[in-house]
Amino acid sequence: MTATGAATGSPAGDRRRPLRPIERLSGRQVNLLLAVSSTGVLVTGLVSWTVGTGWGRWFTALHGVLGVLLVVLAPAKIRRSVRPGLRRGRPERWLSVTLGILLLVTVGLGFASSSGLWTGVGTGASLWWHVLVAGLTVPLLLWHVGSRPVKPHRVDTDRRLVLGGLTAAGAAAATVGVTEVGIRAAGLAGADRRFTGSHEIASFNPSRLPRVSWLDDTAPAVTDAIDWTLTLDGVAMPIADLAARARPLVAVIDCTGGWWSEQRWDVVPLAELIDDGVLDGGGRSLAITSATGYARIFPRADADSTFLAVGYDGRPLLRGHGAPVRVVAPARRGPWWVKWVTSVEATSRPWWLQLPLPPT
Repeated sequence: MTATGAATGSPAGDRRRPLRPIERLSGRQVNLLLAVSSTGVLVTGLVSWTVGTGWGRWFTALHGVLGVLLVVLAPAKIRRSVRPGLRRGRPERWLSVTLGILLLVTVGLGFASSSGLWTGVGTGASLWWHVLVAGLTVPLLLWHVGSRPVKPHRVDTDRRLVLGGLTAAGAAAATVGVTEVGIRAAGLAGADRRFTGSHEIASFNPSRLPRVSWLDDTAPAVTDAIDWTLTLDGVAMPIADLAARARPLVAVIDCTGGWWSEQRWDVVPLAELIDDGVLDGGGRSLAITSATGYARIFPRADADSTFLAVGYDGRPLLRGHGAPVRVVAPARRGPWWVKWVTSVEATSRPWWLQLPLPPT
């Protein structure tokens, strides 16, 4: 009977593996999950990259999970959309393939950075390339979504989407957790990375501190303290007078290039200059400008935690580190640590009325 049943195709001989929740997703549902996760990974990545305080760690963790979620959903995307799309032979199909490849490369570079398999400074860091490639995906992602307008249907958000989405998200979170355990068990450099993803370099060794600048910023040719012009609300202050006020402060600079370093800086709090009447305390914000034209606006409320540094360990700053005076802002990422400061001015302009990261 068993042989006969198998030969006639009875249920006993036609058992198939039950479909997993992710496999039950329709092509539209896979696209919806990918659109949400792609948007989320870009937003959390930007926040993680620009925020230097503790609450940013939650965005960093979510960024990692969403990045892996893209990989988890990739097989369903290939099965539901990529293969049929390639068979249709549309000329623009290769742009879509390029987008997919760039997204996977971005995730791979993120893993290389977080694990510590590839660390460095500036263009030698995997995080630098991670951010660059992620930026290249944005116009392609906007084109991809815009060229395929789809009207939402109620069926798109049915039970399959919930179960499939939760299963995929759970698999991504579990993968991130197992990976973190593996990084620590293997003793990789990523085990000691900061919550921002940055790796330690040259702490308490200023001579080895990287001498990098934001994008096209270049150190001034002459940075001698005696010839430097520093104005505080339009009034010149000699660097020697500022140095006479300096006191040591241990603070971490966390660069968006993927490294951090702890140094003992010689600083003067902006709050002290305000209290002594050197700076106007009535302004809504404080605008700090570099000799290069680079500038950042700080909230007046941060005057207690924002400093002008003239050296480290009793020695003057080096030219590449912002000599003769630079900003030290412990709660903020590297782009806020303005080098080669020439002026500090009180302003009524709100600090948030500026780009999170300057374009130049």
